[in-house]
Amino acid sequence: MVGAHVDSTWGRFALAVAVAGENVEHLLPGRRARLLVAVLALSNHCAVERSTLIDVLWRPALPGEGASGTFSALLSKVRTLLGPGGIHGRHCLQLVLPPSSIIDAVVAQRALHAAESATARGDWARAWTEALSALFVTQRGLLGDFDDPWSEERRAEAAHQHRRVLACYGEACLHLGPGERAGAERSARALIGLDPLAETGHRLLMRAHAAQGDRAAALAVYEQLRRTLRDQLGAEPSPATRELHAELLG
Repeated sequence: MVGAHVDSTWGRFALAVAVAGENVEHLLPGRRARLLVAVLALSNHCAVERSTLIDVLWRPALPGEGASGTFSALLSKVRTLLGPGGIHGRHCLQLVLPPSSIIDAVVAQRALHAAESATARGDWARAWTEALSALFVTQRGLLGDFDDPWSEERRAEAAHQHRRVLACYGEACLHLGPGERAGAERSARALIGLDPLAETGHRLLMRAHAAQGDRAAALAVYEQLRRTLRDQLGAEPSPATRELHAELLG
């Protein structure tokens, strides 16, 4: 892969791998080959032991006696497709990409960390920019065409990351003033849709309504949350949410 441009992206439905501008994922020999590329790409530039890769590729079944030989043949085919230098190592394997390469899940993770750091500093313009960059990726989901334990774990992590992105983006929108308050409301509603029992989205929505001068709508959000928590969990809103409610009551 030396000298080639590689762009690996994960949409809601499929893994996409491009080499020198040409999509090649359809040439990967089967599900395990595609999963191998995904695992190495998402390993955060770290080498992965051969035995670990075999376990992941064969799960939930246990690798049989011929698994090592099958894996060697599979690895050879993937290396041929990706080009020289793409996968390094023998006992520990690492995907080595040229500087121009893009792994969008990794880009989103970095953007989220930058957004959260900017939020902590109160740099709302930077937080908005970085969160929006991450949102373009996380809203598509991750590895949607894979049905295996490893991918399910990565999807759960990605879903949590997406909620963090929404919270960060919504907070930035709220602080940037009237022109972005609709974005804060959309983010809040998306958070509530993803997890109706989590209070982060409800508090954001209450604040978005209040910022738009609609205190009645903000109070209605609290009342709906209170009823939902009581009916489904037998619980009351958290102190932070009750404090916000008290502020809205004046």
